[in-house]
Amino acid sequence: MKAKILSEVIEAVQRTEDKHPRFAAHLFHAVSLAAEELGEMAKAVNDGNMEQAKAEALDTIAVLVRFVYMLEDLL
Repeated sequence: MKAKILSEVIEAVQRTEDKHPRFAAHLFHAVSLAAEELGEMAKAVNDGNMEQAKAEALDTIAVLVRFVYMLEDLL
């Protein structure tokens, strides 16, 4: 995996943690947040806006990382 992309993922997670310190009330809420981000990414792809698609992909990944954090707390 390219180091630059990993760095962008880490930055996206940090940005979302700063913007939304309280992530989700429960797992289903977290899944709905991920689905919303994925929908935004799909719209950007459909619109042909690849820069926006990448931004939305990073947002989606950040939400999924935070979802995994939630799961770790439950395991």
